Amino acid sequence: MPKAIARDKKKPVIVKETKENIQFELSHAIAFWGLAILLFLPPYFRGLFFQPEQERALIFVVVVFWFACLWKWTKRDNNFLSHPLDYFVLSLPVVYVISAFQAVNYGLAIDEVVKVTLYFIIYWLVSRLVRNAADIVALLHVIYISAVGVALAGLGTATGVIHINDGFLNERIYSTFQYPNALASYLAAATFIGIYLWGRSGSTKNGDTFAGPDVKENSTWLNLNNFKQFIYAAGSFFIFAVFLGTRSNGGFLVFTITAILLIIGTPKNHRIPVGFYFVLISIPALLAIWMFLSSVAGGHMGLAWLWIFTGLVLALAVQTLYSASERKGLLQWIAAHKNAVLAAALLIVVVGCIGVGVYINSNSEVVKMLAEEIRLRNATERMYFFQDALKMFKERPTTGWGGGGWQEAYRAYQSYLYNSNEVHGHYFQIMVEAGSLGIIVILGIWGVFLYAAHKLYHGDKDNVNRRFLIWTITVAAVAIGLHAAIDFNLSLSALALVMWTMFGLIRGMHIYSTIKVEEKKGKSYVPPNYTGIISASIISIIIILLVSPLIAAGNYSVQGVKNLQTQDISQGVELLEKAAAYNPLKADYQSNLARIYLQQGKTDEALSRAVRAVELSKYSPQRYADLASINYSGKKNYEEAINYTDRAIALASYQSQWYEMQARTCFIIGYNELSSGNAETAKQYLDKATQVEKKIQDQVEGLSDQEKRLWKDAPLLSATSGVKLYMGASQYILGRWNESEVNLEAALEDEKNQGEAAFWLALLYDKQGRTQEAQDLLERANKLAPQLAQSYEALSTLPIIE
Repeated sequence: MPKAIARDKKKPVIVKETKENIQFELSHAIAFWGLAILLFLPPYFRGLFFQPEQERALIFVVVVFWFACLWKWTKRDNNFLSHPLDYFVLSLPVVYVISAFQAVNYGLAIDEVVKVTLYFIIYWLVSRLVRNAADIVALLHVIYISAVGVALAGLGTATGVIHINDGFLNERIYSTFQYPNALASYLAAATFIGIYLWGRSGSTKNGDTFAGPDVKENSTWLNLNNFKQFIYAAGSFFIFAVFLGTRSNGGFLVFTITAILLIIGTPKNHRIPVGFYFVLISIPALLAIWMFLSSVAGGHMGLAWLWIFTGLVLALAVQTLYSASERKGLLQWIAAHKNAVLAAALLIVVVGCIGVGVYINSNSEVVKMLAEEIRLRNATERMYFFQDALKMFKERPTTGWGGGGWQEAYRAYQSYLYNSNEVHGHYFQIMVEAGSLGIIVILGIWGVFLYAAHKLYHGDKDNVNRRFLIWTITVAAVAIGLHAAIDFNLSLSALALVMWTMFGLIRGMHIYSTIKVEEKKGKSYVPPNYTGIISASIISIIIILLVSPLIAAGNYSVQGVKNLQTQDISQGVELLEKAAAYNPLKADYQSNLARIYLQQGKTDEALSRAVRAVELSKYSPQRYADLASINYSGKKNYEEAINYTDRAIALASYQSQWYEMQARTCFIIGYNELSSGNAETAKQYLDKATQVEKKIQDQVEGLSDQEKRLWKDAPLLSATSGVKLYMGASQYILGRWNESEVNLEAALEDEKNQGEAAFWLALLYDKQGRTQEAQDLLERANKLAPQLAQSYEALSTLPIIE
């Protein structure tokens, strides 16, 4: 076994070879394959989008991190950070920690810190564990094979072979990611990786390969025979077919741009094979997925799979043709006559474009269909998301709103009603969550990464195979990062891990290239330094101790909610209390307890929990609605209750439920005051209830025509039947009977409020002397709201405030 080389800041050092060192080589294998597992599995856990899976992944990766540090310690490599890219990547979790101290939702901020910490450790592991090109190829294989599995899962769920929640919707494949645009980005990167692996496995007539000597001299863990190009062709066919099946316009646009970049940066003698590769996978994949989706839409699942099989056979046939032409020297002929070939290809493209233009010009319906397919509306919506993100950024420009800041507060800044917990633009989201510091860090990461890739790419111009590997990794990262600029793809950690892996691979290539140079300069012995491994152990233990309670809290909460649903109230409350104790920064736990305590009549406990929830989640209208309920129904603090309803409306002024809540609260308080003999005070609250519709109208008048057209996630804001009900009941008590009748009759049309509306309308008709109509409505109320109807006699004597 060769002697192990270590480095310090001055010169390389040699570690004395011992039995202990040989045994500790196992630590590299454990760390490397632990990392491989973490790159393979996340796509199958809902894209690692949700916080519980991310927390468990962080625990796992910390264990892998410790083994990696153990391996580095045996090599006497005490460098933890040694390059600008290392420092910039570490700065991302640091910035999120800083922003968490003034976050508007502390629980969400902690979740984001967990996520970005996971990303840093993955980057660090990849950059340190790859020792040569063979290790890089191994990790690329892991990502590629996982992508093939994801693609097959997408086809399977579309045809009902397997079930994945939201795996296939609206004739679009979502697969295990449960979001088509993120899936498209993931499969696009896998397609580029597949190009390299496919080319690496083949050879041209003169023996040139995509692999270089540094790979060919080492045995790889995936050792395929002479047919491995066919295997890659099959795998890439599945990947690209499902990529097309996502029907992601943003994904298609970004793929087109980055595919052109790939070809531009590909060494000249590899461009023809790369161009052929796109033909190899695109034509069969397009044909197969087009007919597959059509067959699935018609319910012909067997036929759908037949089309996939046909596409696969076609892809393999084209691969056979390519292999034969390669042996016959056709590629060399094309290279020698490339100008003529390019001219012919360009002519075909021009003729095709002219034909398409003529067809579209004579078929106006096609233009409309294409516009719908391109979904230009989505692009306009995203512009509004970005505009609203800028509003939030201006409010907190330095350190931002903390992790999850957009999710917590966007409704207070949105230009019209839309429902989106993500900005649909990763860099805008960082800008909102981490402010200027976050933007500086993420731009620094990309700038240093691209510069490092540039230096590696141009640093060894004679090794075209190594340059193509570098370029493939770079383009894969750019494809993910570019698409993330117009979507929230990177919120799915399974995709983000691939991007951070690409960053780590470039850094790793720089590290092992530097080591090879330093090995030639000299060696010296260095004794072991325990500081590094002790520090790594402490860091690992701290992270595990901090994250484990979050996992436990989530488990307690889930079980507690299940117990409440089965009416095991005492056990449910006990488990929710444990959840709140293990994760005291999670506002949801506090809010759940507040509602339960209010139902149990424990007003003080409910108020305490609700106040704490607002402290942890400052921009959630629901938290203020909880406080309003507790204050008017439990504490009888009416003025505070109304203030909280005003706050809820201010934080989500386009959501109708908060207006309805205010109308209801004002009516109930007014009724209670009147019952207590406080007619003047009652009149003030009842008047406020009747003004709610005016608030709604004022809000709608501020919308532009375009914003009204974009409003699609709910009916355009207007007075709901609930608002009409409480306005009508208030107007009845105030003696404004004509207005009351109009509103109560409108409320009567909604099944949800028919009982109450019939009751108050019966009272109104009785006062107007319309006895028979009143009796008919009272009978209706008796069926729909019997408890309320029982109080008819008492309420019929309720004084009218003139």
